Amino acid sequence: MGRIIVGVDGSRNSAAALRWAVAEGRLRDLAVTAVYVWGYYDPPAADDGSFEPAYSDTEAQEALRRAVADALGEEAAEHVDRRVVFGQASRALLDAAADAGADLVVVGARGVGGFRGMLLGSVAQQCLHHTDRPLAVVPARDEEDATPEGTPRVVVGVDGSAASRWALEWALDEGRLRRATVDVVHAWHLPYVVGHPLAPVPVDTGALEEEARRLVDQMVDGADTRGLPRPPERIVAMGNAARVVLDVAEGADLIVLGSRGLGGFAGLLLGSVTQHVVNHADCPVVVIPSS
Repeated sequence: MGRIIVGVDGSRNSAAALRWAVAEGRLRDLAVTAVYVWGYYDPPAADDGSFEPAYSDTEAQEALRRAVADALGEEAAEHVDRRVVFGQASRALLDAAADAGADLVVVGARGVGGFRGMLLGSVAQQCLHHTDRPLAVVPARDEEDATPEGTPRVVVGVDGSAASRWALEWALDEGRLRRATVDVVHAWHLPYVVGHPLAPVPVDTGALEEEARRLVDQMVDGADTRGLPRPPERIVAMGNAARVVLDVAEGADLIVLGSRGLGGFAGLLLGSVTQHVVNHADCPVVVIPSS
């Protein structure tokens, strides 16, 4: 049986991440392990916020037990495996995922160590930059916004890269499991040209848009789209890629992206489009690594 590793630290975001992970585990028939890391974060502290030198693995085990029960309820909590690790949070989570051969890692958008005003916490950032397996970043949302009304909807951004092809496959699988519609989104933009500042540079926008549509058609036509409520919606728009994805994903249940697309620089583990979307999305985002 496969497994989902989810980071838990007692924060509102990690509770949302745990609930999402449990629901995803039911869909994919995956066991869920809640991992609590201590030694780096705020949890091992006294009530007045000062460091508590007597904090130990026993206290960490109890903190994890309470966090899981508070997020899920006592009965549902019994079905979640628990693991306490001493170490640095993001590294410990990714190591736990590697040890378990996990299919998916889930983190909250911002944990107890996050600063107010920061949209994405340092643990989520580090996991995104170093994960070698799919990773979901889950924001805490108000209950009335947590489950959009109507047919579930998954949005996937594509650009022709290998990572975006894997993201499309993952999104289509998710669509089948959720009985969700799938929107396949590609953004195109005018080329950057260098020439005399007063000389007009003709640009055939129609040809550029047509090329963008061919790219999307090629990707969707080459994928297995069976079992969905309807064929995937193919959306092509001119503009900033991150902004286009976020606009299309308004009210969606899930966004799926590759970690780095064709526009990424060699050596960068996380592309700027993916990072921007994860930072600003109102719904969970699953990021599929490039390799």
